[in-house]
Amino acid sequence: MSQDLILRLEEAGRVHWSIVDRRHGDRLRGGVAEPGETVDLPALDGVERTLVLLPSEAVFLSLIDLPARGDREARQAAPFAIEEELASRLSGTMVVPGPRDGDGRRWVMAAASDTVRAWIDRVAPVAVRPLHVLPDCVAVAERDVALTLYDRGDSILWLYGAEARKPGEIAGGAMDPKLSSTVISPLVRGAGGGVVAVSASLGLAGENFRQLAHGDVDLKASALPHAFVAAMPPLFGDRFLSRLDWSGLTGPLRRPLTLAAGLLLAAGLLLGGEAVYYRLQAERLEEAAVAEFRAAVPDFPDRRVVPAEAGRLLAGRLAGLGGGESSPFLQLTAALAELTADRETVRIDHIRFDRARAELSVSALYTGFSDFDALNARAEALGIRLDDGGARESGNAIQGEFTVRLQ
Repeated sequence: MSQDLILRLEEAGRVHWSIVDRRHGDRLRGGVAEPGETVDLPALDGVERTLVLLPSEAVFLSLIDLPARGDREARQAAPFAIEEELASRLSGTMVVPGPRDGDGRRWVMAAASDTVRAWIDRVAPVAVRPLHVLPDCVAVAERDVALTLYDRGDSILWLYGAEARKPGEIAGGAMDPKLSSTVISPLVRGAGGGVVAVSASLGLAGENFRQLAHGDVDLKASALPHAFVAAMPPLFGDRFLSRLDWSGLTGPLRRPLTLAAGLLLAAGLLLGGEAVYYRLQAERLEEAAVAEFRAAVPDFPDRRVVPAEAGRLLAGRLAGLGGGESSPFLQLTAALAELTADRETVRIDHIRFDRARAELSVSALYTGFSDFDALNARAEALGIRLDDGGARESGNAIQGEFTVRLQ
């Protein structure tokens, strides 16, 4: 059985609800929730959609003709298309256009932003998706007339038909019965001589007047063609048009997701700590190499010097003195520092220099076996040679040995 949940809102905060059998047009159940009360509904197993009827006196409704090709452009242009007709400032008004029809026109609805948020908070806990929003003047109007005048009791609802609507101007709304004598005449003139459907209780008659077919607001709303309902702007947001309530589906997963996020944060902090440690180790090696250089060249000017520069300067001095190449230790440590400068995944544990072989034995910790391959590739570019001495897993890291030689 195809059923609709109808939620009719009043400006004062009262909510009228009913469950309607859409196929037969029968109200199965109904009730009222007073302002501040929770909307308490029975089981909604047979309900396929929700129609929210808004008080027309709180909603601006119009049909606009926008040159915008996409929905995003339409959302940007819609407020300015109706700005002159609005009685409120755009800054505090929510303006939402509907989908584009075959003629390139779109319905547009506007209401105070605070009011819309209050409506959403009222109906979201009980609504069955998809949820469609429309002013109650749209629900009661007849489709084949130029103007509908419906007596709601506390207000008179009105809506121009397709032949009388003017793009950008208000297409429907609600009026105080006390003002009907002065307002109805201009509305009828706006119908351009077309047929006017009017509630019998209003006592209006004329050549182009006909009695409005009897029917309650919720039953009339349920009987509207689905295509017409779907053309109404999603004033509550596109998320309510989806059949899936993602917030409800992710609710049970909230705790596991929170724990997972905590683990990811902890892992990130651990990796960040290791990166800082590797950087400190690299700096320590650089400082040791520079200290060795300054000990060998005490008259060097007091300025900052990097290990690679120290090696080149020392080599130049020794060559000038006929002493051949610079100290292999300085060259090797400078090369090692430059080799690992940008490798935060490699941590140098300790080094040992063999003067007789002019080689540097290095013990390091890797995060993966591929780290040595990356070092070896960089070593070839720097003109040094690495000899792999093997690696083994040690806790959460990999401990490896290798030898550094000058080519």
